[in-house]
Amino acid sequence: MPLKLVALLEAANPSLHLLRLFHACYAYVDRNPLLSVGVIALPGRPACRVLCSDLSLITGSPGAKSNSWIGNAIEADGLKNLFSEISIEENSKVLAFKFSRKVSVSSMRNEDDKIFSMVDGNVIRNISSSKEALFYTRAVMVDKANQPMFHLPGICPETSPWTDNTKKSWLRVAARVGERMNHHYVVLPERDPLTRKIVHVKVKAVTPTSRWSPQCLFRRPPCPPVSIVHDGKFRSLSKSELLSRNSWTRVVRT
Repeated sequence: MPLKLVALLEAANPSLHLLRLFHACYAYVDRNPLLSVGVIALPGRPACRVLCSDLSLITGSPGAKSNSWIGNAIEADGLKNLFSEISIEENSKVLAFKFSRKVSVSSMRNEDDKIFSMVDGNVIRNISSSKEALFYTRAVMVDKANQPMFHLPGICPETSPWTDNTKKSWLRVAARVGERMNHHYVVLPERDPLTRKIVHVKVKAVTPTSRWSPQCLFRRPPCPPVSIVHDGKFRSLSKSELLSRNSWTRVVRT
């Protein structure tokens, strides 16, 4: 999935069902050499029809005993940003869909656009929240970078502020993804210099192949509280701990 498409999916703020359905439809088209996202989005062209059971095999929950999650997905908010047409036909056995024009444009892969995420459908099947899927997608995108980093999606001081509850929710997600991908993370909120409100939250990843330089991984205080995620656990650092880690290139010493 190209970076622009990942950003579009984040902006849609999808439910878990809708996110799984989009990934299933996108994967179904992407894997078939006779189909393309752009053609399926064209006005006047027929919708793509696929068995609901086939979509469930791609990203449906392993414990689900029916395809009812697809019906829940097409009733979710954010649907119109991703699909221009979508309906269930033939006694709930077939899904007919067309991607939106925004998806078509965002999915174009230019030679100069080398930032993309190779999403594993089996991981999407086993995640427990849309936040986890979005975090996983960003983590996969930077997995092979020398200094992998990304911003958490959706953080906004007016509509979705960085509160203690939001922080704990994202750190739990990071802990689950980190265990799956063998990543450790440094989570660094960033303030607006004028209002002092948290406007972004940067995540720096330490992976088996990352090459962080001294003084690049951790931030010097004063700054908002910095958290670390490692081995399925997370905690915030004190100011003295943050100062002592200035030259560290790993989240924890080994």
